Amino acid sequence: MDEKSDKTEMQGAAHPPADSRPSAGAGAGPQVPPPRVRYSRKRFLVLVGALVAGFAGALEALRRLAGGGTIGGSGASDGGFGPFPVRSVEDVPDVPAEQWVLAVDGLVRQPLRIDAAAWRALPRRAETVDFHCVEGWSVDDVPWGGVAPAVLLEQAGLEPEANYVVFHARSGVYTSSLPLELVTHPRTMLADTLAGEPLPPDHGGPLRLVVPVQLGYKNVKWVTRLEVTAAARPGYWESRGYPENAPVTDAGSRFGLGGAGASRGG
Repeated sequence: MDEKSDKTEMQGAAHPPADSRPSAGAGAGPQVPPPRVRYSRKRFLVLVGALVAGFAGALEALRRLAGGGTIGGSGASDGGFGPFPVRSVEDVPDVPAEQWVLAVDGLVRQPLRIDAAAWRALPRRAETVDFHCVEGWSVDDVPWGGVAPAVLLEQAGLEPEANYVVFHARSGVYTSSLPLELVTHPRTMLADTLAGEPLPPDHGGPLRLVVPVQLGYKNVKWVTRLEVTAAARPGYWESRGYPENAPVTDAGSRFGLGGAGASRGG
């Protein structure tokens, strides 16, 4: 089955609100194509393959597919970026960005405590990338802004035995590990904006991890701590049967599905 027939596309399903897009008047410049949410049948089969990895993970995913979350629930939210699906495993924290503090510790020479003022002083970057979920949907052309975690690790200084970083959400429920080569990947970001606006809390604001080359469950929301470790540590989803490494490019082949459409979607 070819790529086009393998997925159903919802054109224009996810886009910034009308008042945030440039008008067609003089000097407006070229129009940016609206992003879109795509649903892939093969990605749904990938989810089924993932579920057999653990019974607890299967029950968890079935609850989520039925419309409920473990703690925070699930659904679709506008969030300033159209109906971007929202999946949460803990309650959305009610903490203003000005009071958010990020820690960098573990196997580092100089632990960091970064408050809002220190965060604003860091070099920023922006990128527009696709977001892929293991449930079978993707959102094209998501515009994130934030700081590369590599900048923080350079400031903290890594001990020789450092190999991984565990990303912790505020409550401690949602965690996930990444090897240093992914943490320092040029497209990995700690994002605090979405479509040029402060990142909405239901999308992980004030601060979330964005790893475009990994499936969505590796993109931890509400990040408050980067813990540098010698080895990977099973996180929330990994302890429920999901793979520690979840690359977008071969997600289909890892579960024996293959095919042209297997590299698109989460």
